[in-house]
Amino acid sequence: MQPCYNTIVPNQFSHPWTHEEIKFLKENINKLTYRQMGTIIQRSTSSIQSRIRYLPIQRKVKKHKVNSDFFKIWSPEMAYVLGFVGADGNVCHSGRAHSLHIACDDKDIIEKIKITLSYEGPIYQKTRNNGKISYSLRICDQIIFTDLQKLGITERKSLTFSPPKIPKKLIRHFIRGYFDGDGSVWLRNTPYASKLVVDFYTASQPMSEFIYLKMKKILKNSYNGKVRIAVAHQKTPYYRIHLGQKSAFKLFAYMYNDVNLYLERKYKKFIEGLSYGN
Repeated sequence: MQPCYNTIVPNQFSHPWTHEEIKFLKENINKLTYRQMGTIIQRSTSSIQSRIRYLPIQRKVKKHKVNSDFFKIWSPEMAYVLGFVGADGNVCHSGRAHSLHIACDDKDIIEKIKITLSYEGPIYQKTRNNGKISYSLRICDQIIFTDLQKLGITERKSLTFSPPKIPKKLIRHFIRGYFDGDGSVWLRNTPYASKLVVDFYTASQPMSEFIYLKMKKILKNSYNGKVRIAVAHQKTPYYRIHLGQKSAFKLFAYMYNDVNLYLERKYKKFIEGLSYGN
């Protein structure tokens, strides 16, 4: 069969939009993707996108489904993801597009967060100059964007992020999420049994105070550390909360008791450190 070269793809010039088509767009603007609508009314994705741009509709079509109300109600999962976003995520706003971006070198936690948010979009990956692969989610949703702003996640929050009022029973989940995003656990190369070390990092002075005060309250007499200040490459100060082995053991018990949402690599490093005893 010879290919047909005379097929005309419907567009806004050769096929003016009808009232019925525009009504269909308005009724399905927040229900279907561009492609799904295009399949139904036989229009190209770009044509639908262009037409919607000039409609008096404030909401943008969702490219992929997601639980828009995820950050409205506190839960262990919500507290964890909020902590992770506070450490290693960002929101941005351009025109009518409102998006959440979450990135990590560990694919397993990105996959878990994707499932937790009921997000049906792809996981993007990018190879950095050092050869490591970064995995990320880009979620376009104005409701999520607005709710996160109310919770302290602003477009330039790295230096100012301060946790919202978190239900007491959920603080450990928030801390675990923040730790997975911007913390480290490692074993010192020492002949002594005390090898396990934990560090929290943040460029936000309010966040450093929050973590420090929580560590004092959670770990009690086993923790006598302080907030340490360092300077990054761009001369921007960042804060470090350091925990030795005894405190790290207690933190492990606090953060990981009866949970299933966590970064596998850091959890396994804790388990390795526990083998050296208390």
